[in-house]
Amino acid sequence: MDFFMRTTESLVPVEVKAKDGATVSLNNLISSDSYPDIRFGIKLCHRNIGFNGRFYTIPYFCAFLLRRFLKDTPVPAMNDC
Repeated sequence: MDFFMRTTESLVPVEVKAKDGATVSLNNLISSDSYPDIRFGIKLCHRNIGFNGRFYTIPYFCAFLLRRFLKDTPVPAMNDC
């Protein structure tokens, strides 16, 4: 992971991708029973905004909005992921 952010309900891993590719480490953290407070993640890359049920994809140029995004976005329920 490149860095972590915290909301009141969840620890949020953030991965920054230079190239398009799988986010194996991000998926492993989200699905691991060892980290119950990680409910979803964020991938910063060159792609459009999206959510695949496990992590949000956010373009690089929106990185300055991460704090606001985390404040305004409800944490996905465990059974939604």
